[in-house]
Amino acid sequence: MPNVTLEVTLKNGSLDVDQSGNGNQIAHGQSVTITWHLSGPGVSPGSFNAISDPTHPGFAWIQSPPSGVFGQAQLANNGDKITITDANDSTSSSGEWIYQLCATINGAPYSTISTLPTATTTNPVIKNL
Repeated sequence: MPNVTLEVTLKNGSLDVDQSGNGNQIAHGQSVTITWHLSGPGVSPGSFNAISDPTHPGFAWIQSPPSGVFGQAQLANNGDKITITDANDSTSSSGEWIYQLCATINGAPYSTISTLPTATTTNPVIKNL
């Protein structure tokens, strides 16, 4: 199973997912593990929030995919990585899905959506081709 890693950094004072080079695009017929890695200057001390956080979960779908396409998001023990499996193996698995990541860095909340004090203005997506 191939792996895809998307780096999550602070950029211009916001949480940013690096989707350059189409790293967020998964070819049809592949089963892939996607990992978001909190890295780079300014993110330490910091970690993704718990997946089960009721207010600001570490990972949540904004636009829900069909059942069975993605596995459950898992938070690494040290909090700097979130992984999810993507089974892009049928016609119903093709599409684009918007998600949200939340992290706490130096005691401040950060998110990939604009409802938190510091967030990106574009929504990160997973594109199953």
